[in-house]
Amino acid sequence: MAAAGAALASTAVPGIVRAQAAPLRIGLLPIFDVAPYFAADQQGYFAAENVAVSLETIRSGAAALPALLGGSLDLGYINGTSIVQALVRGIDLRIVLGGARGPATPPDPGALLKRKGTPFRTGKDLEGKIVGVNGLRDIQWMILTAWVKATGGDPTKLQIIEIAIPAMVEAVKSGRADAALLLDPFMTIGLGDPAIELLAWPISEVYAGGPIGLFTLTPETAATRANDVRAFARAYRRGTAWVNANLGKDAYVNLVAGYSGINPELIRKMHVFPAASDIVPASLPRLTDLMTRTGLLSVNVDLRTKIFT
Repeated sequence: MAAAGAALASTAVPGIVRAQAAPLRIGLLPIFDVAPYFAADQQGYFAAENVAVSLETIRSGAAALPALLGGSLDLGYINGTSIVQALVRGIDLRIVLGGARGPATPPDPGALLKRKGTPFRTGKDLEGKIVGVNGLRDIQWMILTAWVKATGGDPTKLQIIEIAIPAMVEAVKSGRADAALLLDPFMTIGLGDPAIELLAWPISEVYAGGPIGLFTLTPETAATRANDVRAFARAYRRGTAWVNANLGKDAYVNLVAGYSGINPELIRKMHVFPAASDIVPASLPRLTDLMTRTGLLSVNVDLRTKIFT
């Protein structure tokens, strides 16, 4: 599909050029998942599709929802649990592009880390302990809870607390938390700290292939800006192809360092994952099934009916 997107995009310039519309206002957090956006912008793929984009950096995917509903954003890269929870509250949404999915095997994009020498190996071992996640009852919380159950523990017997990801390594080292679920670049920093060690790779263990983030919009935007949204998707898929062709190379490292502010040498130490942009309908029930098993969802939600076409 990435190749098909590139082929479609390559025919956009010689054809009939649409009058320039108002920019599509995109809300996202500058993380590894959305490297295709920055590649598409840098490589001129949005311009080739005659679609203007305007970027707004958001605090979290969930924070994009009020902006989408209020009309100050047109598309947002939002974590899957927030999308489903919005649908349950009666907020109708459409999904346009996929993003990161849980890997089938380690290493994962996130790791459960602990203090060096502590005896924890399973969820059962963490009962009565303090474990940090970035947000309660979101996708990290869901994965942690599912892993604890899968490895013999009772999640209700853990004290799960919110800790900002940049502060997690120090929280574990100081004893504020016994373990924490970290994402890169802080996962790599933690794994390189002699006072920290790996406890588990929970994402691949309980959520292999499951969607983590999705580009989302309202039905109103889908109807009124349909051509621009399709053009954005074609350009983004070209950006995905560029990222995967350059993964780990200097061009990729410089791109990510430029928009994220992460030191290029640190990026080179990280395990990098291929970018994804196509929605895989068969993967969507993995999200809602795991939400149901961890108590985040009590009604039936079929994300496959919310795909923008």
